[in-house]
Amino acid sequence: MDAFIRNIERITTSVGIMASFAIVPLVLATCYEVIARYVFAAPTIWVYEIGYTLTGSHFLLGMAYTLAVGAHIRIDIFSGNFAPRTRALIDLAAYAVMLPLLIWLSYALFQHLATGYLRSERSGQSAMNLPVWPFRVVFLVAFTLLALQVLADAVKTVRALRTGSR
Repeated sequence: MDAFIRNIERITTSVGIMASFAIVPLVLATCYEVIARYVFAAPTIWVYEIGYTLTGSHFLLGMAYTLAVGAHIRIDIFSGNFAPRTRALIDLAAYAVMLPLLIWLSYALFQHLATGYLRSERSGQSAMNLPVWPFRVVFLVAFTLLALQVLADAVKTVRALRTGSR
């Protein structure tokens, strides 16, 4: 079971770190747009579309990594007063609700990806009109990784509850 958890966390960490590099082309494209628009009075037709796809990809692919390193936002005003065992039970209940939803969502996203690919759907957001299937791959990968990370965290939480350590 340790190898299972280690492998999931290795994958989510690798993908999360790689996703962080999406900021570089996003910043470069935004700087280009600012210079083109305000210095040369020639705004682009493609930066908006590149911007939202890179921002979305960065955010989505970082979800599982954020869970792996324990950086998701918690309402500490409540959970800070609970005993570690109570916090672990609350986490486990949340994982029990989230995991089936994430599995269902991943399945639905796969169907959505396949439909978009087969229909050759385009974004329609700009003159660039990107195909949507690559972004839908990002959705599928992101939510599948999040489901795997939730599973790994649930296993770690059950183990902690059994051993009494957190």
